[in-house]
Amino acid sequence: RLWNLNWPRQRLAGLGARIGADVPFFIGGQNAFVEGIGEQLTALAVPQQWLAVVKPASGLATQDIFSHPALVRDTPAAILSGFLADAAKPGFWTSEGGQAYGRNDLQPPAEDRCPEVAKAAAWLDKHFGNSRMTGSGSAVFARNGTGDQPLVTWPAEAIPPGWVGRMCRSLDQHPLLDWTG
Repeated sequence: RLWNLNWPRQRLAGLGARIGADVPFFIGGQNAFVEGIGEQLTALAVPQQWLAVVKPASGLATQDIFSHPALVRDTPAAILSGFLADAAKPGFWTSEGGQAYGRNDLQPPAEDRCPEVAKAAAWLDKHFGNSRMTGSGSAVFARNGTGDQPLVTWPAEAIPPGWVGRMCRSLDQHPLLDWTG
């Protein structure tokens, strides 16, 4: 849009896949089940959620995580139909449902390279009952309900020095969804 190219979303997504695995998801602009190396998107209706997000002071280089010798590379693929069946179960989208579906294979190598990731996950588990690292880290999140207010208020216990914490609300769609055709 900024360059007046008027390219359709599909063309932008193809270009985006060459830039990075996460780019097609953001070009898609909606919640989606993502497969392949990020280029296969299936739009999903996902209820808005509250997410407690903590970012430790330490950061991680993505290359360090993907080159870590302990990175599991033979995890069975998640299947869309399995996700949809699990998502229909009561509690799946709330913190009571924990992190019921899938896992982040990048988290163990990230915790090895940056022990603060494990500390952040434990901190969120203590306060919200669930946690998982975002992407390749070092931020960690916990689901905190789907209602008008978070299920659990932000804890009075101080976040460790140098960490940043926020209570966030997920989006139904990217604010710039309509920027492309």
